[in-house]
Amino acid sequence: MSIRRVSCPARIVFLDGEMAALDELEGGFTAEQALWCALEEGHTGLHHVIAQCVRGTETAPPWVMWARWPPGNEYGPGRELLRLDSCPAKFLAGAVSEQACSLPEGHVGRHDYEFGPPITEADVMPDWLLRRLDE
Repeated sequence: MSIRRVSCPARIVFLDGEMAALDELEGGFTAEQALWCALEEGHTGLHHVIAQCVRGTETAPPWVMWARWPPGNEYGPGRELLRLDSCPAKFLAGAVSEQACSLPEGHVGRHDYEFGPPITEADVMPDWLLRRLDE
């Protein structure tokens, strides 16, 4: 969840009823009332942000409740809370320092691990060194 702007400047402020619904989710964390869109700045289409994360149990995996809303309509109709699958993309897949994209599947723009200065495999500590540090 982004309580600080790191990407798109669109913001959503949850209404009291929405906050109550988010806080009632069993296994959820403390919800924040105002959040920034998590997508890349300048994106097209709906805005998205993680509204709530729910812990998994022995019988159910963890899941994420997203908020999405149309541009310029953060307080009106068209905003919704819904479960969305996570983007399957991974940076350095299979490496010790692997990082998954935390945006919803099918999102527009770059993956969230691509925000900021460009990163290549040369910028990441090698797996053999990370494993040695864990010894």
